[in-house]
Amino acid sequence: MKVGMIGLGYVGEGMSRLMIKEGIKVWSYSNNYEKSCEQYEAGYVSGVTTSLESLAMIVKTKEIYGEKSGETVQFPESGIFMISVSPEKVDDTLDELLPLLSEGDIIIDYSNGDITKSQEMEKYYSKLGISYIFSGVYGASHAINTCSKIFQSLSPGNATRI
Repeated sequence: MKVGMIGLGYVGEGMSRLMIKEGIKVWSYSNNYEKSCEQYEAGYVSGVTTSLESLAMIVKTKEIYGEKSGETVQFPESGIFMISVSPEKVDDTLDELLPLLSEGDIIIDYSNGDITKSQEMEKYYSKLGISYIFSGVYGASHAINTCSKIFQSLSPGNATRI
């Protein structure tokens, strides 16, 4: 499983570290590229990108290695994107991310936003075929099931293992 983490502050880094321990590949994008590189060197993320475009491309590409030819074949797949930015940056982040998303993609919003607004966003994204999960675990049940390994890695019992 691959996740695109947007925002690597205190909360985002902690979540990323927990997911990495559970075997989830976490690619990150942050405005602070230097800090992202430090987090990569420390093993807190699987890789870093310099833009949301490159993050979306990496997260939404599945590589399969050919048995006979040894060649790598890339297939598009649904992407899972976690947003851990300050509440005042959520709208701009989502506006920038939306053109990069397609049907089947999932957004997990850990921004501590307004539940009413989040419910409206879930309805809007669902019309586009994109699942939106609010950090209060509000969202489409199939998306929650798909992301269950992520939520398990972030559970309170795992936090003591960092």
